[in-house]
Amino acid sequence: MKKVISTVAFCAASLLAVNAQAALNEAEILQKIEALQKQVASQQQVIDELKKEVAVKETPPAGASKIELANSAIDQLKINGDLRVRFEKRLIDNDNADDKNRDRLRTRFRVGGIWKNTDESYEIGAGLATGTTEATSTNATWSESSPFETGDIRLDYAYGKHKWNDMTFTAGQHLNPFKTSWIFWDSDIRFAGFTGGYESDMGLFATAGAYGVRYYKASDDDYNTAMLYAGQVGYKGKANDLPYTLAVGYYTYDQSFINEEQANGGLLQYVDPDKYGLNIGDLYGDVHFPVGDAKMKLYGQVWQNFGADGLVGQSQQGGNLNPENEDMGWVLGLEAKINKFKLGYAYTYIEADSLYGYLKDADFGTGLNTTDIKGHKIDFGYNFTKNVSFGVTAMLYKAIELDNEPDVDLYQVDLVYKF
Repeated sequence: MKKVISTVAFCAASLLAVNAQAALNEAEILQKIEALQKQVASQQQVIDELKKEVAVKETPPAGASKIELANSAIDQLKINGDLRVRFEKRLIDNDNADDKNRDRLRTRFRVGGIWKNTDESYEIGAGLATGTTEATSTNATWSESSPFETGDIRLDYAYGKHKWNDMTFTAGQHLNPFKTSWIFWDSDIRFAGFTGGYESDMGLFATAGAYGVRYYKASDDDYNTAMLYAGQVGYKGKANDLPYTLAVGYYTYDQSFINEEQANGGLLQYVDPDKYGLNIGDLYGDVHFPVGDAKMKLYGQVWQNFGADGLVGQSQQGGNLNPENEDMGWVLGLEAKINKFKLGYAYTYIEADSLYGYLKDADFGTGLNTTDIKGHKIDFGYNFTKNVSFGVTAMLYKAIELDNEPDVDLYQVDLVYKF
């Protein structure tokens, strides 16, 4: 009996001990669960705060713009442009006739974008601009044909460019790819064709291209494109920490271009197409250097048309000019930037047959000739802000050889907004 009681007592004690241990374990578990719940709550609070910060960053402020690209292959879109309002005054001092003046107000508006794909190393560029079909002007003259007339806006450029390290290939209508001065090519010209190039930050560079300079009708139902072929090689370096650029180029036009211009009474109407050509070589150079607080740039360019040939009177400007003696041109200029101010001076000398006059700077010579001109260009500019500037340009020029030609003074006052 005692054994039975002892056994029962032992079992009862063991059961009580087990129950006590179970109760203890359950209390610890509840404590751990409660601690975990507090930790989760704390982490959730941190997550909520982070979500709020992300939402603030992703939500644009009131009035802000947002551009979304539908094509996921495009990594970047850059949009820019400018608006220029110009007052222009031209004074023609003619000793053999009445003086003639012209005052006009003009607008130039340009906008464009560049879409980039970094994985495939290409970009697409396209832009619009005011102006006419002429290659050398994007200006719209105020109320030219009727009061408060609206101006035209046209395709300015559209191209695709591929890049492999320092090599590039461009197809379409694009900005001038050659190192040049302001007079040799007008700044509004967009080369339509194909350009290949090599250029690094410093050292040798090379550019070559083929461009459709004129689409023409050769005969009945027979059309063709006259080409301009161009190439340039050069070097960018430093001498005593002064950056400089030297480049030599060559530009040759198809003979069909000469024939077409001569037959249609264009600028080449007086030339002999069997003798005359446009095969122009040039040498360009510039150097940058400081003078006190001023940043200076000295530049120069000289060129010769090796194709100018013919008899007296068979010149781009006709008259009594011999094209073989009118085949050289040059420009020398100096620019300075001093804080918000810009200053510039240049002198240029352009013989009648040294280049194709309709593609050089269109302002220098307006009211006189496209070539056979010499004279001065003086610039003054001031930046009110980073994107708003004011400028005044004076061009004072006259004929080189042609008799009875007037002196011309051209003044331009510009207000420019960039975006």
